[in-house]
Amino acid sequence: MPNREFEIVVAPDGHVDLKISGYSGKRCLEAMELFRKIVGEVSSHEPTHEFYAPEEEVRIQQEHRR
Repeated sequence: MPNREFEIVVAPDGHVDLKISGYSGKRCLEAMELFRKIVGEVSSHEPTHEFYAPEEEVRIQQEHRR
């Protein structure tokens, strides 16, 4: 299984940068959507070379705790 990495940087002005690696193909968009739900609107994104690679099977499980 590939190593998945998420780098999240919150600037003093509240701007959030998210870098996702370890996903092949457009599956990273699913992970990005999960983070968008948490932090809010995504103003832009820059695909990496992994984005253009063949896709793989990925399952994302969300758990809500109170």
